[in-house]
Amino acid sequence: MSDSARNLDRGPRLDSAQSPAASRPTELVCLAAVIAVYLGLSFASAGQTSVTVDEFGHLPSGLYTLISGDPRYAALNPPLANALSAIPVALLDLDRDVAPPAASDDVFSFWSAGLQFLERHRGDYVRIFAAARAVPILIVAALGGLLFFWARRLCPEAPGAAGVLAAALVVGSPNVIAHARLVGTDTATSAFVALAIFTFRAMLLQRSTRSALLFGVCLGAAQLTKFYALLLYPVLFASVFAWHAMSETDREPRTQSLRSFAIAVCVSILVLNAGYLFSEVGRSLDDLTLMSSTLLSLADGPLGSLPLPVPGGFVRAMDGQWVEVSSGLRSFLLGETFQGGRWDFYLVLLAIKTPLALIVTFALGLAAMFRGARVHSRESMLLLGYPVLLFAILSLGDNRQLGARALLSAVPLVQLWVACQFVKFWSERWRERAAAFAVFALFATSIFVYPNYLAYFNAFVGGPYEGYRYASDANVDIGQDLPALARYLDEVDAGTVQLFYFGSVDPELYGIDYVVPSTYQLKPGYLAVSVSLYHMDYQLYDHGTLRRLGPIDVSGLGEPVAKLGGSIHVYRVPEVVEGVR
Repeated sequence: MSDSARNLDRGPRLDSAQSPAASRPTELVCLAAVIAVYLGLSFASAGQTSVTVDEFGHLPSGLYTLISGDPRYAALNPPLANALSAIPVALLDLDRDVAPPAASDDVFSFWSAGLQFLERHRGDYVRIFAAARAVPILIVAALGGLLFFWARRLCPEAPGAAGVLAAALVVGSPNVIAHARLVGTDTATSAFVALAIFTFRAMLLQRSTRSALLFGVCLGAAQLTKFYALLLYPVLFASVFAWHAMSETDREPRTQSLRSFAIAVCVSILVLNAGYLFSEVGRSLDDLTLMSSTLLSLADGPLGSLPLPVPGGFVRAMDGQWVEVSSGLRSFLLGETFQGGRWDFYLVLLAIKTPLALIVTFALGLAAMFRGARVHSRESMLLLGYPVLLFAILSLGDNRQLGARALLSAVPLVQLWVACQFVKFWSERWRERAAAFAVFALFATSIFVYPNYLAYFNAFVGGPYEGYRYASDANVDIGQDLPALARYLDEVDAGTVQLFYFGSVDPELYGIDYVVPSTYQLKPGYLAVSVSLYHMDYQLYDHGTLRRLGPIDVSGLGEPVAKLGGSIHVYRVPEVVEGVR
């Protein structure tokens, strides 16, 4: 390896807290333009997206937790992300006489509370979610800013190009925009996991009590978003040792960093408990009502009687998540329906849902690494440790596999690494041009598929309208396209539509006059089917009641007359058909 290659591998001397030169005005203008385009696409497409399956429960959970202070409303997820989304809703002029339903220790009250919330706020329902969705959109915009400044530190030889590209690879991705517009835990987890690792890095560089406290607060906040953030504890503990082992200038003992890490862990547990208002701290597993085989086995063992340093509600929510992922519900991939997990599930999803611009950018970043132009090895370790562990656990387990969004919390870290590696691939003359072209290509993709981000698939499989042939559920259809269906039905003057809809909200909220066929004997007219129901059953909302139907076989109807947003197919039923089941 040449001397220049070794220098690139070592990277800049960032063993101190030294920052690169201040951002030039042109860099900030480019960043502002990237964020502005992202905001425009996100807010505009959010208005064309109906309330999705999980949003149905997430927002009531957050709102009731926020206004009551009772953590039992955060039944199935930690409360922070949903409570943040509920802040603008709490400021709306809603009917204050409408009391929340009673809080319950049953984690699956998440769904019944969502149904009650719909019925109690029917007149304001769409407006409520429009306000709530602004929060995750703005969180992702702030994440883009964090990645901009972080990339400048990792790539000081071309800080502007790396910074703008890092931000754009995240906020410009159709898969990120898809979930940034929804009330839920995924995008907030992405932001807080990245923030925790960013402050962890600062702690390792500064080794001060103040930096340890800041990292501890961010680590605790990450735990309050989603259970995947628990992986940060083993990953970052191992990273303390790896960071010092890979250092070329810092020969101090690891003791100080380990002491700072211990302080941060204690602070993070304190923050976690504060997020639940210190409710049920100190209860033991055998004192909680549990359902999952994992926690029940621990409760029956010697650890079952020990007091827990975390809230009981946090443990119950984790227990509920284990029950969900180990349920008998099936997954679908490449034309095959299966139960449990497949080792290649997420590899295949990444291949068919990643934009081609990102695939090329990633490939060139890898090429730069093999040529010796690398982000410092310990910085790479810090960025890629959490994504690798998350990917391995999700891929190699035998639990139910749902969608690529499970990997979303790892995306900012991977794309930050990719951005820096991509810039290092090019000579100084071409770096800014290449980065600008990559940004343009990615945003062109997102603009082209607007507003069908949830059903996005790349050209390898034919784009959003063909993705249902290869994947299902959260990868293509979570009930997002009722507005598109309403517009189509108005255009064709369809009147009442026969509807099999994969969702929890009332289609009448979007002006759709519908019936859910009581039998599979269809009548002449229009039939609309959510594509997820081709491969699974679900409780369909039917004028105030829930009916479990599916999978739906419409092979006897031929090709659909319309494909809406990639998630709803419309068929013309010419006469009474009994072959549909």
